[in-house]
Amino acid sequence: MGIEIDIIPVLVTPRQVFYYLYYLEAKMQEKTAEEIKNQEWANWLLEELQRRTGRHDIEVKVTPYSNHDVLISAAADKHPIVSFLSAMREDSPRVAQALDYTSEMLQSWEVNMVIHEKAKQDCLPFYERLQREFPHMVHEYNVVDVGKHSARVTKVDDKIVSFFDLWPQMTEVDVKRLISYIEDLEATLDRENATYAEMTYWWN
Repeated sequence: MGIEIDIIPVLVTPRQVFYYLYYLEAKMQEKTAEEIKNQEWANWLLEELQRRTGRHDIEVKVTPYSNHDVLISAAADKHPIVSFLSAMREDSPRVAQALDYTSEMLQSWEVNMVIHEKAKQDCLPFYERLQREFPHMVHEYNVVDVGKHSARVTKVDDKIVSFFDLWPQMTEVDVKRLISYIEDLEATLDRENATYAEMTYWWN
């Protein structure tokens, strides 16, 4: 038995095609202009950090997706990678504060790397606890020892991946709260048939 499909013709005028192409071109130009601004800002941030710290092994990135104004991590060869949030680009006080914090961290980079590695080891029991709670997930975590934290659950192909912040001073209450957040985020994915769910919260 064959399947019959009714094809309903839709009339599209040349004017509509023109406006749609114009819209696409404008969006592309807008995206390109934003990328250029971010790259110029990244170059300025790099020069400013080099001037303040005297280091020339710094890598600077600008990202539109982050729950923190600035995140500092280490590359495979241990050189510092600094990611700034693009949304704060025009907010001078926030930029100044982020630069002050980053400069202080980079001026004692090797010492802070040792401290960070110790913090990661201190957080390992919390990470292993979450692995036991959610054995069906792939887990990734950051050590963020500040008041604002994030948790995120995503579907990547056939895997569910969770991202979350840990900190050495976590208590049992903090761990249970994070477990409940991850459960809620996973439930949101199922309920809304989504591929991404995220939240931020404060460490009291």
